[in-house]
Amino acid sequence: MNTMRLFQTSIVAAALSLSAIGCKESFTDLPLNGIQTVENLKVFDTPEGTVNYVNSCYSALNWDDWWQVQFRRMVFESATDDGWLGNTEQWGNAAGDLPVAHFQGLSPNDGNTENYWTFNYFGVQRANVGIERVATAPVNDALRKRLVAEMKFLRGWFYFELVKNWGDVPLYTVPRTANDTPVPRTPKAQVYEQIMNDFQEAAQDLPQRKDYTGLDKSRASKGAALAFLAKAALWAEKYDVAEQVAKQLMDLNEYSLEPEFGNIFQASYYNGPESIFEISSSVLNGNVRGVTAGSRNDGGWGWNVPSSNLESAFLAENDTVRLTRTIIKHGQRVWGDPAASGTGIFDARPSGNKSGRIWRKFYVPRGKRVVPNQSYQSVWVPVPYIFIRYGEVMLIYAEASARQGKAAQALDALNAIRRRAKLPVRTGLSGEALTDAIIAERRLELAGELSFRWDDLRRVRKNGKLLIASVLGPNGSFVRYNAASKDPFETATNTEPQNKGTLFREGVNELLPIPAREVNASNGVVTQNPGY
Repeated sequence: MNTMRLFQTSIVAAALSLSAIGCKESFTDLPLNGIQTVENLKVFDTPEGTVNYVNSCYSALNWDDWWQVQFRRMVFESATDDGWLGNTEQWGNAAGDLPVAHFQGLSPNDGNTENYWTFNYFGVQRANVGIERVATAPVNDALRKRLVAEMKFLRGWFYFELVKNWGDVPLYTVPRTANDTPVPRTPKAQVYEQIMNDFQEAAQDLPQRKDYTGLDKSRASKGAALAFLAKAALWAEKYDVAEQVAKQLMDLNEYSLEPEFGNIFQASYYNGPESIFEISSSVLNGNVRGVTAGSRNDGGWGWNVPSSNLESAFLAENDTVRLTRTIIKHGQRVWGDPAASGTGIFDARPSGNKSGRIWRKFYVPRGKRVVPNQSYQSVWVPVPYIFIRYGEVMLIYAEASARQGKAAQALDALNAIRRRAKLPVRTGLSGEALTDAIIAERRLELAGELSFRWDDLRRVRKNGKLLIASVLGPNGSFVRYNAASKDPFETATNTEPQNKGTLFREGVNELLPIPAREVNASNGVVTQNPGY
């Protein structure tokens, strides 16, 4: 199955011309006056063109190559205690990633943050155009209702990425052109209100996934909208809403935990029982992570590798199930692939890999590759991008419940996750001890997927400060761990500095800098985050 094909239509390239953006224009203003536009292509004149346009909005989740957003998410995750940039063999190429991954001179001119801001606002603009134009497109009322709901879901998703990373951001819900007056930043509380409203309205009008057929199963569904509504409510600290919505999704009885944790990340796992919203893939339009984060001895590029600190967290919990399905370590056997490296013993090429480890979650067993038993050969691999899954929703429900003093139901959800990992259940926990246990569980359950650790470190507060300020900085727990580390791989080279995180600035780096180009284009209407 290749559901990526659903979203990689000719409209993706033609509906909205990105090449028309001038160097002095704002990222939030996507011009519609390129050579090819929705107007002169008559995109909304036919039902087929209208549906294809909505497909192009989905493509904005990942865009069409590794560099636009997927690699940026990897760099964000490399800034945490879960990972390193990793590729010491081509370390000269890491110069542009150090500002985020090591907080080394992070400024408003940083390319990673600028790109992520840019492409999320392109997604917002596509969704806004679609919502407006589908209202008068020649489609029946039932389809119109569904398509608008899909685009509201996507707009909520793009704004969620923006507000998580930048706090207050320009908010607009109608199409814009370069001639419009600049939009100032909206307080994040209001942005969250809009995000939650978009997800709520989408949930009301979208079908359940079971009611879709064929390739349409990868479209936004009622379950997907509820899942992200619960997640956004958690970020907005509306714990009652997060709990209620997560329970509403769970009561659909449409999703369930995959009995074998490792099966979630298999190449053949398309819209499985645990996957709530995904974009599937193929060898042509596939998941870049297997290659960009794969071993350089296996056709991969070696960027964004797991840390020994993360491995230690698994070992401290005696969590061998999730450890072996999350991390591959040099010299060890690979879960699910007895033919790894041709010998069964994995070669992570530690001479060019900071930690001597790679992510098992994005590794494809040799027998299931494009050319069986060969290296990746720089082909994107057919592993689905799962943006949210049932395991995370259960942990959202657990955390939201715990923060309201509902310890019993929080423990029930937490322990369902632990039983799947064959770990002893938690008992007798309440208050801060319970929420601490849930956050620790999130780290082990979701490690390496998208940028979950990056998000949690900048969301969760303990002792009045965000976790990232306790993990990073001169006295951070991760910095102290690395200073005392005896890990044979990580300490074998200083190509990637062992003191990663010492340059983190509390009160500044919890948020990313607003791109200087955005501030300049608005003549100061869009203001900068403090400290940049």
